[in-house]
Amino acid sequence: MTDDARLLNRFVKGGEEAAFRELVGRQFGLVYSVALRQLNGDTHLAQDVAQTVFTDLARKARFLSSNVVLSGWLYEAARFAANNLIRNEQRRRVREQEASAMHELSPASNPDWEQLHPVLDSAMGQLSAKDRNAVLLRFFEDKSFRTVGAALGISEDAAQKRVTRALEALRALLMRRGVTLPLSALAVLLTTSTAHSAPPAVVSSVASASLASAATHTGTGAWLLHAVVRTKTALIAGSLAILVGGISVTAVAFLRPSQAGQFITTDLTTQYNGSLDTVWVPGFDQGNHLASLPHGRHVFAGVPFDVRGVVQLQGRLWKSNGYPFPEKFEGIPVGGACRRIHILHANSAFSDTPGTIVASLVLHYANGAQAQLAIRQDRQILDWWVWPKRIRKPTDPNTVVAWTGSNPATTDRGLKIRLCKTAFANPHPEREIQTIDYVSGMAGSAPFMVALTLEH
Repeated sequence: MTDDARLLNRFVKGGEEAAFRELVGRQFGLVYSVALRQLNGDTHLAQDVAQTVFTDLARKARFLSSNVVLSGWLYEAARFAANNLIRNEQRRRVREQEASAMHELSPASNPDWEQLHPVLDSAMGQLSAKDRNAVLLRFFEDKSFRTVGAALGISEDAAQKRVTRALEALRALLMRRGVTLPLSALAVLLTTSTAHSAPPAVVSSVASASLASAATHTGTGAWLLHAVVRTKTALIAGSLAILVGGISVTAVAFLRPSQAGQFITTDLTTQYNGSLDTVWVPGFDQGNHLASLPHGRHVFAGVPFDVRGVVQLQGRLWKSNGYPFPEKFEGIPVGGACRRIHILHANSAFSDTPGTIVASLVLHYANGAQAQLAIRQDRQILDWWVWPKRIRKPTDPNTVVAWTGSNPATTDRGLKIRLCKTAFANPHPEREIQTIDYVSGMAGSAPFMVALTLEH
């Protein structure tokens, strides 16, 4: 077991915050440097990315594989976090700061680095996971071949060969981007120019904030279930209802600890294109919204969800009316393995014939593989308006009507509104999911989602 793995194990098994802080101190430079390159040298935004990454690590640590290469996991998490942050920042302001920031943070006397740093992470992202991990361990972290081999589960000689092949592959990718460097020069630049240190006070602040944020973000219900599992107590009763902070939380009882799911809610902030409190479909009935849906963290059909907005996809009817909805949302960040994916969703516009694929979830795994989960009319999804002459139940056994309510538009017609909760089994629960795409089937109706939760 590597030093990083030991520290992570101490944090997961014993809850040792000191071990987590030490781990942050060891790996902060790697995460911070990735963020700096992605964010054009903006130190403040890089610190935000680092905090996001280590918050995710604190939340997901207990779900990581025992043989995960932590630097590889952190590198990918930092890339995704930085890309998500970029989408929310004003690109013009970032470009204006680039010149001064990079002047301070890069070796100005080395023209090779000036040529390399803008395209380095893009090329690294195209390497296979094994090659990327080899480069990260050897050059970004300056590890010996013996340490690289131990982390990758191979011999020292095999690690040396793996590193050489990985470096050659990276050089070939860089040449396609117009960056030509001798192999030896590339190795030196990667070793000397990819790590930026930060003041100890910043590292300590990020570690503390990550631990606090992880505890808050995971949600009361999830932490309750996790605490029950760690006690290894066999519960016999059907359910346990408690009141925490004024919120009613239901913990489903189980016979063996291994049967209890661990839930992680997904942050869809960057995907929301509709508000819960206002009409998000242009020109539609006034008062047709989800204001009566409980906002924030709540349990629906036994699963905790974080409900803060609407992710509305396009459909043929809405497109013919000129409504500017996207046909897909790409890159919803996950960064971990899970057994099931739960979504809280429904259809807008008019329903299609039963069995029509109106949307799908596309899972992108860390090894480059993909899987597609279909969302079919009347099986996994229903119209969000409850029409008296078309009252149906979803036919998929893993889908239920999880919430019903009303709004002014439906009340005037004597109707109700509803949302379905669907549980999809992950076809490859042993693999890490990097991102999920939410894609419209471009049927007549237009599906939308308000929350997504992973079950480990």
